Amino acid sequence: MTFVPLIRLPWRNAHEDRRSLPRHWVDSTSLTHRIDAWRLWLADKPRGYWLLYQSRPAEFCAALAALWESGRVAVLPADNRPETLARLAETVDGTLPEAPDVTATRQHDTAAFAIPEALDPTATAVVLYTSGSTGNPVRLAKRFNQLDTELAAHTRLWPLAGSGVISQVSHQHIYGLLTGVLHPLCAGAPFYGDPCRYPEGLIERLKEAGEAHLAPVIVSSPAQLSRLPNHLGWHDSPRPRRVFSSGARLALAHAQHTEALLKAPVIEIYGSTESGGIAQRRQTQDTVWQALPGVELSFSKGRLALRSPFLEAPQQWWYQPDRVAPRHGGFELLGRADRLAKIAGKRVSLDQIECLLAETEEVREARCVDLERADGRLGVVVVADEAFIPHQRETRHALIKRLRSRLSSHLEGVATPRYWRFVDALPSNAQGKLDHELVQRLFADLDDHKAPRWLGEYRADVTSCCISLEVPERLIFLEGHFDDYPVVPGVVMVQWAIELASTSFGELGEFKGIERLKFKQVLRPGARFTLQLTRRAEGIAFTIDSQEGRHCTGQVRLQTHGGKHG
Repeated sequence: MTFVPLIRLPWRNAHEDRRSLPRHWVDSTSLTHRIDAWRLWLADKPRGYWLLYQSRPAEFCAALAALWESGRVAVLPADNRPETLARLAETVDGTLPEAPDVTATRQHDTAAFAIPEALDPTATAVVLYTSGSTGNPVRLAKRFNQLDTELAAHTRLWPLAGSGVISQVSHQHIYGLLTGVLHPLCAGAPFYGDPCRYPEGLIERLKEAGEAHLAPVIVSSPAQLSRLPNHLGWHDSPRPRRVFSSGARLALAHAQHTEALLKAPVIEIYGSTESGGIAQRRQTQDTVWQALPGVELSFSKGRLALRSPFLEAPQQWWYQPDRVAPRHGGFELLGRADRLAKIAGKRVSLDQIECLLAETEEVREARCVDLERADGRLGVVVVADEAFIPHQRETRHALIKRLRSRLSSHLEGVATPRYWRFVDALPSNAQGKLDHELVQRLFADLDDHKAPRWLGEYRADVTSCCISLEVPERLIFLEGHFDDYPVVPGVVMVQWAIELASTSFGELGEFKGIERLKFKQVLRPGARFTLQLTRRAEGIAFTIDSQEGRHCTGQVRLQTHGGKHG
């Protein structure tokens, strides 16, 4: 199997080892008709920059190839929230729809457009956006020669001959784009053409790869690997050739757990949207990061600098905002060098606060964040084992008091975090990161006194969602309900269920009523609870539970546009 660079249009190269693929798996041959459909749709459209967001890897790949063949640049938003797309739409020449108009492309008259022999290696291929972990996302352009050089390095390190790629991460981000879509495309390896976010889907994809005599390669993230359940039949599935992880720090325990379950090496890739890939490691064998082929490293005063063919200016030194320690021809990561916040005129290290908290028995991991609030105080997201997660107001206050006491001998009082969130796993976006948007959501109740405190959610599949929440003590609905024994009104619980269902599942349709509504016991301020949502044809079913038991259950009847209600 030969590597074909992007500038040589690998999607137009038919492979001799063409095989029968399972449903929803694709390769360059099966993509051709979709690329042609997109080319025809684009034939009379303006050139320039085009906004491309597609949740399906196969359709994304076809649309991307069509843009490139027609001399256009793909602009890849990190998400498809209406406000994101509306903001970016003002900066581009057009926005691709979900699918090309079939009436205009049904005859697939390829004579309507020309297929170039090659693409200009110095032309801009894509515009991406950083994850926004420390602020607003930054716009970054990548040329074809940058992408091709990095893809060639991937091929040298991790060849895909005889493999089938299953991606669990978003291809709208550089890691998922390169590893989950472009590498298999250039290597002629099949890849799964639909999203594969959940463990149950992953195990089905592994079996499909095995039936097609493909060695599975999994492209994943710490968020997914940290939640692989033991009870699924991993031992009955084909053993993956390798598992990739990137986007955030992967805990050693999670790497070990993944390797034990899947019987495959877990390879981490370290880098960023700005720098491209920098280094890789298999931390179950060695914690030291080794540079990717062609990447030159330099260490000065504990900071990492690099020259790389993946950079926009390959001959210039790029200074990565990470502290490192040189080790055995590579390096160890020590944390971000720029994670300083100015509190009451004093510089405070967010890394220091996280390290101090991680030394305590109760804290597995901590993420300190500058919320940029008027009071100037910090927030912190604490990952704790279930035994230490507080479920009532009293235990939460007691835990915060103990943790603040731990920090008091190292920090001035004003530098100690004021706002605390306790979770069993760090919430993450499609790139596996706790980004700016998720931080805002974790602390949204500070300004919205009608909302519950959101602490994360888990989706088993597209129709089911379990959300972890708390009742804020400053919830406005507690006023007058009742003075000596405040409780959350039942109507508020129902309203929360409807609002959060809309956030999780998108537009729900017209409200038609509530059925089978039962209130079992009261929900008190400071209580931690779960909201289980299930999407059904006739509406939404919901339950609210806590350690005290069940509080509320019901079904919301809805009518979708153009449909019938239950």
